[in-house]
Amino acid sequence: MHEPRPVSDTVAMTADDRPALPGHLTTVFGEGARQLAPLIEHVRDGCIFIDYEYRVGFLNLAARRDMASRGADPDRVPGSAIWDVLQYPEGTPARSAVEGAVRDRVPTYFTTRGTHGPYWVEVDVVPLDQGCLLYYRDATSMSSAEEARAASERAAEFSNERLRVVIDDAPLAVLVVDNDGVVEHWNPATETMFQWTAAEVVGHRLPHIPEDERETFDANLVRARQGESFKAMPARRIRKDGVMLDVQVSSSPLRDRAGAVTGSIVMISDVTAHRKLEEQLRMAQKMEAVGLLAGGVAHDFNNLLTAIKGFTSLLEMSIGRDDQSGEFLAEISKAADRAAALTAQLLAFSRKQLLRPESLDLNVRIRELERMLRLLLREYGQLELALDPSLGHVLADPGQVEQVLLNLVVNARDAIHGREGSSVTIRTSNVELHHEFDDWGVEPRPGAYVRLDVIDNGCGMDRATLARIFDPFFTTKEPGHGTGLGLATVFGIVKQSDGYVWVDSRPSQGATFSVYLPRTHVAMRTSGAHAVTARGGTECILVVEDEDAVRRVARRALELQGYSVLDAPDGESALEMARGHHIDLVVSDVMMPGMLGPAFAAKLRATHPNLPVMFMSGHSDDIVRQGLLDPDTPFLAKPFTPAQLAGKVREELDRSAALRRPS
Repeated sequence: MHEPRPVSDTVAMTADDRPALPGHLTTVFGEGARQLAPLIEHVRDGCIFIDYEYRVGFLNLAARRDMASRGADPDRVPGSAIWDVLQYPEGTPARSAVEGAVRDRVPTYFTTRGTHGPYWVEVDVVPLDQGCLLYYRDATSMSSAEEARAASERAAEFSNERLRVVIDDAPLAVLVVDNDGVVEHWNPATETMFQWTAAEVVGHRLPHIPEDERETFDANLVRARQGESFKAMPARRIRKDGVMLDVQVSSSPLRDRAGAVTGSIVMISDVTAHRKLEEQLRMAQKMEAVGLLAGGVAHDFNNLLTAIKGFTSLLEMSIGRDDQSGEFLAEISKAADRAAALTAQLLAFSRKQLLRPESLDLNVRIRELERMLRLLLREYGQLELALDPSLGHVLADPGQVEQVLLNLVVNARDAIHGREGSSVTIRTSNVELHHEFDDWGVEPRPGAYVRLDVIDNGCGMDRATLARIFDPFFTTKEPGHGTGLGLATVFGIVKQSDGYVWVDSRPSQGATFSVYLPRTHVAMRTSGAHAVTARGGTECILVVEDEDAVRRVARRALELQGYSVLDAPDGESALEMARGHHIDLVVSDVMMPGMLGPAFAAKLRATHPNLPVMFMSGHSDDIVRQGLLDPDTPFLAKPFTPAQLAGKVREELDRSAALRRPS
């Protein structure tokens, strides 16, 4: 194929005059190349776009006419090597100039004699993001070197103007700076990203460099003067309204015809949203890892607490009222209760507790807790309520919702401590969320929500504290004043209830914790719960529990109530035992080695279809995540007392008998 030479616009065309855009263009050259093609289509000079592998992407109208005038088919050129079009032998100055521009990503200009006739061609090579543009024009008619030089300068100026048009139409933020960092060009995409107009910044040093990055920027400016390029360099930049953006900066040096660096062309990508998503992922992974640890610890700890509370209760029943050891046993029981509360917080934080959701009116729950909340704040500040009377219902566990509210109020109480005129406001409202979560770095889930705000006018928090506010065991309190699990627990409960938590705070300006729970149209159930008297019976109970101490506590507690008790350490032993005995109720642990409780129950019901089974567990991760138990399945959470076990057993026996009774 011949070397292209510009021809007159009057040459007849034998190929389609529209831009040649091969089907592979977007895949190989990117969407930017597709946007570029229409911009250069009607430029008078021949234009060829190539990628950095020297493959031809497309030719503009002048170049295609040039090909056609020489008897070549321009439609077959895209995809071929540029050296099939520009027949420059290896080692020639012209070929070396093109190769240097492609390799170093720097613009270049040269004049070369035609290889197929007595003519001269001027060529500009302009590197872009995904390839290079080659502009070429006929320079044969120049009558003198001076005229050629002047024309070349005019052509270069025109070429620069065309490049400016391309930059202004680019979707990326692109700017040109001189060696001192003074802005020479600031394209519309940069205006959109940083909010400063070109008129405000051209002729001035860059306005968006944060003070803590100024030293790094100045060092990079020195390196740029030396001809160094930068690709996807992470940095932070300030928007005109003060918002800090996470960006990636790519920069290439601009050179004059003598090769001296005159400045840099800079491309900037806003990756703020991407960074937020990365941080969200890291937080989720961290919460998951700590959650697994917390859940495992809680499971073993709850077994120990069940044994401690159980044997303590049994011992209390065996001594007289005047026995001094009763006081010591009471203190042991209180300590076990405090340990159980801490374990419950671990499970709530790690989202591994078994929730019993109901249709709730948050206003009612807040009113029920109002007296307790006022007592909490009595020495610190005022409690104010702003409750929406038309508030919708939420589907949530009542106890967990109360824990969320108490933890947030306690956190607010600590924030207002020692400040005059301090107050805590609890506000409820109905909200419709659309795309508000987009800026929060979480997956948006638009819909109808009930919003609970706990607002204080306390000390507030800085950005560093806000970034860690929901981290487990993170606290700003003095040692011995708090576990650092309060807000982590709130986060875990709300997320497990399909909700969101948002915090707005600044130093000395207080804080607002906003909880969003999905609104529900499920009717509120009237609770039929009543106090269960721990009365006994004569039925036969099979206890299946792998922890020896828990199994002995359960057996002894039920035997004291008059029951006949069988016990087994695992599912296989329990199945064997059930074959030779009449059993009225099975009490089984969920997480056991060899065979899980639900699997054991399924095998048992194959031979005893009407035998009721009640489960107990101190670690409900698999219950929650894998759906091992239906929420309506009889369940007793560890740790429990002998009285609680006896009461629950009696309740299930009576319920089972009522179901068998003919109506």
